[in-house]
Amino acid sequence: MDAGFISLMRKLAPDLTEEMTRRALILERISVLQPVGRRQLAARLNLPEREIRNTAMLLKNLGYVELDASGMSLSRKAEEVLDSARDFSKAMNGLTETENRLSELLPVDRVQIAPGDADEDSQVLYDVGRICAAKLRALLQNGNTLAVTGGRTVAAVARNMQTQTPLNVMVVPARGGIGRSVELQANTLAEEIAGRLGGHYRLIHLPDHIDAAAMQEMLKMPEVQEAMELLERADVILHGIGIASETMKERNMSRTAQSSLLQKGAEGESFGAYYNLAGDCLMESSSVGVDLARLKRTCRMVAAAAGSSKAAAIISVLRHTPHALLVTDQGAAEKMLRILNQ
Repeated sequence: MDAGFISLMRKLAPDLTEEMTRRALILERISVLQPVGRRQLAARLNLPEREIRNTAMLLKNLGYVELDASGMSLSRKAEEVLDSARDFSKAMNGLTETENRLSELLPVDRVQIAPGDADEDSQVLYDVGRICAAKLRALLQNGNTLAVTGGRTVAAVARNMQTQTPLNVMVVPARGGIGRSVELQANTLAEEIAGRLGGHYRLIHLPDHIDAAAMQEMLKMPEVQEAMELLERADVILHGIGIASETMKERNMSRTAQSSLLQKGAEGESFGAYYNLAGDCLMESSSVGVDLARLKRTCRMVAAAAGSSKAAAIISVLRHTPHALLVTDQGAAEKMLRILNQ
């Protein structure tokens, strides 16, 4: 949305602009939370319940909102204006400008921001997953190979993945299994995404961390060789980003190794490797999974990460590897800008 037009609206009709912003925001939030009660929505948006009630009645009279015992939901008519309402709400909150600024400061073609901070509101992670799922689906074409990592954010993407027609894609895990819940492992999420897209999948039946000798023997297995070859030919890679200090503990890294990495300035982790704020790789992955150096040049990287606490981690990973898309939230994005502008 044009920044000049928004500036003009604020100058000529500040009262109307405020009302339009509130209506667009409430419409967008109902779409995510539906069916949702007025009190719950008021708490989510930190607005008086009276304002929610009045705006909801206006939207109902316009034919965009339906009210029943379960709460508020969007009508079919609302689909005509929902995308524009989302764009307007983002622009009025300055998120479009923030997206553009981040894509200028970091080697990423496009940035998409969900309102809120996942560190404070778990619903925001769902929003990041929803946005990323839609953008990822638009990137994929029949015959593509998609590689995915594990983790909570990628799981949110998987649960929001939708397609109207089956897509002939091959989905493979970008990592072996690691010591986290089975439902968050790359194998599980690769299978789920393939199912939702109507595609196919292959699994890597290997632990994430094994010694070099054992790895060489297991890589001789035909099914493992096939999965690894598919990884090298990946057209799109979807991955999450971890905070270095947290992932070290999750993977039971020795205190000596943790201390050494943190002293070197480790901020972010991705694919089992650790990076400092400048994007330097401090420790390469010793795990079974994608080798960034062996990917084809046309492979598009997609990162999904949410929460202000991940700001420095996101910067460290993106500075190391150019990305086609970053999907994050407002909390992380605003903190990233503060760090980058220092």
